[in-house]
Amino acid sequence: MSTDSLEASCHQLCLRRHRRTVLTGIDCAFKPFQLTAVAGPNGAGKSSLLAALAGVLTPSSGRVELGGRDAGQLSAVQRARISAYLPQAESPAWSFVAADLVGVGLLPWGRIANRQQRIHWALQQVDAGALAGRPVTHLSGGELRRVQLARLLVGEAPLLIADEPTAALDIRHQLQLMQTFRALAAGGKTVVLALHDLQLAARYCDRILLLEQGQLRAQGTPEEVLTPDLVSEVYGVSSSLRRRNGVTEFMPLDLLP
Repeated sequence: MSTDSLEASCHQLCLRRHRRTVLTGIDCAFKPFQLTAVAGPNGAGKSSLLAALAGVLTPSSGRVELGGRDAGQLSAVQRARISAYLPQAESPAWSFVAADLVGVGLLPWGRIANRQQRIHWALQQVDAGALAGRPVTHLSGGELRRVQLARLLVGEAPLLIADEPTAALDIRHQLQLMQTFRALAAGGKTVVLALHDLQLAARYCDRILLLEQGQLRAQGTPEEVLTPDLVSEVYGVSSSLRRRNGVTEFMPLDLLP
């Protein structure tokens, strides 16, 4: 299996958690050179879909394929080398300095000659170079999230999966991170993000998967998915979508009765 680029796909994916069905019949594909947002209201199944894609959760039925192979047949090391995953929330169990926590993302590759350069590069991508020597237990929530994102980026995995990566970040770092993900996708990575912020999804993503109550309601370009009619049905809000100076702009307007 080549690790230069990788297509991931779900085929009739169903998932049950805590005796409840959280995903039903999901068919979708995530391709190299594309930045994809998985969107939907709270409880729609976004985190569950990403966790199943990353191998953290095992499908109840259906399957996930990575590079054309059934993901369930891959070893843990194989999975770790082709996909990097950042969950929605995690707290460090030990007081690593930030650079060492980022270095954890390189473990699937064993000893590598340019380890320090890779760590430095990853920290720079999230504007966290100044945090390299600080214990992660002394960082703010936003600072810790940036270090965790650097750990996601540091390896050579062709598939990057991040659950709400912008949630703890200020506006500047949200935009910077989305630009980084956009550049990584342009370089051939397959990038999949769970996003609540539809404005960021519309501006930066090639495709959007819209989930509702564990089902795939729509998938396509931002213009195809974030239509006022569909957004009103799924979210219960009015909205507008326009293209200005080459940028797709989404704007929520008001609650609907």
